[in-house]
Amino acid sequence: MRPVWADPNEGFVELTERLYRLLDSSLQWQGGAAEPPTFSPAMDIVATDDQVVILAEVPGMSREQVSVQVEGPVITIAGERATSQAEGEALVRERPAGSFSRSFSLAYELDPEGVAAKMEDGLLRVSVPRRQTARIEVQEG
Repeated sequence: MRPVWADPNEGFVELTERLYRLLDSSLQWQGGAAEPPTFSPAMDIVATDDQVVILAEVPGMSREQVSVQVEGPVITIAGERATSQAEGEALVRERPAGSFSRSFSLAYELDPEGVAAKMEDGLLRVSVPRRQTARIEVQEG
């Protein structure tokens, strides 16, 4: 008679499924908004000597659906994309819809008075001037 060995992965799969169900049921959104963001657009941030530029991919959104806020060194870009208006039963949904909010705390003091935002071909470009710090030359005695 040959010994029968138990599959070592058998219990692991069940344990993993239980863990995911537990996490899904116990974790709640801890953000300040009533609902968690439903998607997060890709963004690039580039700093030059005189400004910070943020590029955000927001295809299918109008400028009225996006807001930009600057407070000190923090830039927040938020928006909401409506669901598809196509008639009929949805067979596939890959385009995210809903709200998003992204905040970035930068190591630069920003000038909120000079913010410029432009949307073109699904790309939001936000330019924020950096406040120039005074350079003080220390003189000898």
